[in-house]
Amino acid sequence: MLRISCFLCVALLGLSFTANATTTSLIEQLTRLSEQFSTALIYDNALLEGLEVEPVQATSLQSTLNKWLTPHQLSWQKTAAGIVIFKTITPVISISKTNNTSLLEEVTVTEQLPTSSNGDAYNSNYQQAVNYAQQVKSDYAGESEVALGAMLTQLPAENLAEALQAVPGLSITRDRGEALNINAMGLGAEYQLTLFNGHRLANTENVRNSNQYGQQHRFDIFSAGLFSNIAVYKTSNSSLPSGAVGATVNLLSDDPLAYQDNNLQVMLTGAALEGERNFQPSFGLTANAKSADGDLGVIFKMNYENRLQRQFQFESWHWGENNGAPKPYQWPDINENTLVPTDGLALTIENEDRTRATYYGDLSWQATERLKINSLWFRSDTDFSFDEHRISINPQSQSAQAHINTENNSLNQFMFNAVNAKTSREESNLYYANQTIQVDANWQPSVHLPLTLSPFYSSSKANSKTKEPITRVHVATSPMQADVALQNTSVDNFNFTGNLGLVSSYSHISQMSKRTINVLNEIQEWGIDSHFSAENSWGLQALDIGFLHSTQSYHYARKDISLSPSALEQLPNLDGRWLEPIANQFSAGFMNAEVQPWLIPKSDLLQLYDIDLPFAEMSESDRLNSYKVSFASKEGYISSQWQFEQVTLSTGLRYSNTLSETQGSQLTKTGGVAPINSSNNDSAWLPSVNLKWQPSQYWQWRAGFNRALNRPNYSDLNPKLHVNSGGLPYAELGNPNLQPVIANTSTLSVNWQQQSVSAQLLGFNHHMNNFIVEQAASFNYQGQHYNSLQRTNDGQAQVNGLQASSQWQLPQYSQWFLQSQLSASITHINKADVSTSAGNHFKVEGVSDWTGNLRFLVSDKKWQAAFNINYRSDFLEQRDISNNASSYVEDYTSTDLSFSWFYSANASLRLDLFNATNETLTRTAKTDDASSLLKAEEFGRRVVVSLSLKI
Repeated sequence: MLRISCFLCVALLGLSFTANATTTSLIEQLTRLSEQFSTALIYDNALLEGLEVEPVQATSLQSTLNKWLTPHQLSWQKTAAGIVIFKTITPVISISKTNNTSLLEEVTVTEQLPTSSNGDAYNSNYQQAVNYAQQVKSDYAGESEVALGAMLTQLPAENLAEALQAVPGLSITRDRGEALNINAMGLGAEYQLTLFNGHRLANTENVRNSNQYGQQHRFDIFSAGLFSNIAVYKTSNSSLPSGAVGATVNLLSDDPLAYQDNNLQVMLTGAALEGERNFQPSFGLTANAKSADGDLGVIFKMNYENRLQRQFQFESWHWGENNGAPKPYQWPDINENTLVPTDGLALTIENEDRTRATYYGDLSWQATERLKINSLWFRSDTDFSFDEHRISINPQSQSAQAHINTENNSLNQFMFNAVNAKTSREESNLYYANQTIQVDANWQPSVHLPLTLSPFYSSSKANSKTKEPITRVHVATSPMQADVALQNTSVDNFNFTGNLGLVSSYSHISQMSKRTINVLNEIQEWGIDSHFSAENSWGLQALDIGFLHSTQSYHYARKDISLSPSALEQLPNLDGRWLEPIANQFSAGFMNAEVQPWLIPKSDLLQLYDIDLPFAEMSESDRLNSYKVSFASKEGYISSQWQFEQVTLSTGLRYSNTLSETQGSQLTKTGGVAPINSSNNDSAWLPSVNLKWQPSQYWQWRAGFNRALNRPNYSDLNPKLHVNSGGLPYAELGNPNLQPVIANTSTLSVNWQQQSVSAQLLGFNHHMNNFIVEQAASFNYQGQHYNSLQRTNDGQAQVNGLQASSQWQLPQYSQWFLQSQLSASITHINKADVSTSAGNHFKVEGVSDWTGNLRFLVSDKKWQAAFNINYRSDFLEQRDISNNASSYVEDYTSTDLSFSWFYSANASLRLDLFNATNETLTRTAKTDDASSLLKAEEFGRRVVVSLSLKI
């Protein structure tokens, strides 16, 4: 507890003062300030003794305190008793943990980290938020990170995943320039788990291009400021649901009863994409209120956002070695291991118009002194409208000539005399919804018994569907010449000799198709947690016991229909009624030559020409692409915390029993399709041990071991057959008999903490059994031979690395700024290898050797500036053991900037610049002997201006 040696509370009004001296005692100035504003100031005399400040004409209590206290690394907090002045450095955690309650916050710091918080206390001061996060992390025995308040809201971020980049060791995967998934502890998104107040969340899916992320949580449903407190467990915690070998991210709701005042905050935002004149509006509202007796509290948050995004890209779907490609794609007089394109070469303009509305309400009732009931409701509704324009070349033209890039051992220049090309348009309207309802209670049966029981219920449902069928129309070009020239990361030429702005340059409609996809993901969890606090001679501090019943169901339904070849032949000849110019000229930094405009099919030609393309009964292909997967789990755990002088010991054991069921259709040996209903039962004991040793007030050492499991992704269990649309024949076969990946993880870390700087070095090692890998097979389907890829548990993997991070409050102050904070983290993966029983060795997919983050924030009482730089080195995105080349994402750096102006305590203006450097995201196709450009994407800069008003 803070020792209070001076308490000033003088009820004098209207006093003002001015000192002529250059500097004077801070204590004297605070005494006069207390008299002037009739406010109690609470501080320790020993903390302020000897400090001097420049006297000022005090017109505002808050600004005057900031000016005097910040240069001395002091801060203040408004409480019911008055204003408490304290050191902004992270408090040293006492070895004797007799009182775990922080004086400055209504959050209880326990071994399990806070379950709810008053984020309002740390929303305005970044340094204060960082210090408190460090305090909570220091008190926890395992490997964890905490992000709260200003750490999430005062750095530029378009969604929650981008805000989480502030957590050391976390990196992100981007889709169309925006963060989508998180990666941590040397593993990709499928090995992480996202929870909401300790309970699983249903996930939305990408139903536009049929990619099935399954349990990889999509963070694009959360705005950055929706949560004020997030706990990241870098290793598994026995008190939380199983399912993560990497990190467990626990999104924590605010406690309505922890807020001292009723508030209403409104945010108005306008955003613009580079090169566009129109602004997309956004609106946000946050309100909290509490009853007069303080027993009933409510929080409501909502956010509406409209976003326009445009992506320019070059893409080439597949490359393969020349000797394994089908004959139409093989090139004469070229070495067998030279990479050649086995599918289209294309330029694409992707236009996205998105509206997202999120709602969040939390009601808390202190029914009695020992009973508290909480209920929470969250909903996110997102509408996507896509309009994609593409011009593509099929490289199988026999009249073409090509040149080899000798350095990369791949074809890089193509000259087509009678090009086989087409222009395409894809239109889609998608709808994503997520709704989560949670009810829980905290009950202490007896005032004399330090036992708390917490029953809970959570229901989460996500629906992702095509609001209207996805329509695709392809128009073939007339015979003409075309040139394509590629470099390592750029396109030198993509040009046609004909005038693509004339209808006469096109031949006929070659394809008209529709697709519908509907994905429903539902999760229900109920159970009870119990917490027993103890103080005894044996060192036992706390004991936790709990039970969880969880059901997860996932239903993926897809239907396709196309206009038959005979119906296509009967369509009228092309004229100006069928085609129209692209709305935006293709322009991207990776293009080294101007791209000629081209015509695309008019919007919704099927409706325009009354072309009937109705969906009938499910076809054989539809049945192979539709499936259901469910998990039913029963889990129990026990964990304890012990204190022995300078050592804290945390031990836990979790038991998990899961019944998984898969329903769908599977290809038979004779080439037919038959229904399948498969079930598997898996159980595992998951122990964890964490040891924290604090030899001095500045040093902490941690060591830990835990066992965790990672269930297969839903799509991996699908007994599907997926055949690619063109080029090199290959297929993917699902496996409903997959078992969970089991990982043994060990960690060792050292933390050093001084007054203005803290640093951590963490080493970790994952050893994974039942690792899911792909095996090669071959089969015939509809008269054609295919190389197939099927997932199995035939692998063992080892991932180890080092992670370093630091927080530094810069000891520099001037008349221009009062606070500056520099944070940095870097992770290096020393090894990420997989081996199979067949003796194969390869790298783990989705793992970058290097990831890093640099954050800087500087502020004064009226303004704040910040930047966030994230780096991720190249990584294997998708390994291919057929003749295709594997896909790699090249190293990428993102830079975001922000500037805020604080007009008053209740009004502020903010400017954010996302993707400031507009770096191209590049993918390459690689084998052991060759490489080639696979895909290049450019998203453009994005400017966001926001006005925040607090009422």
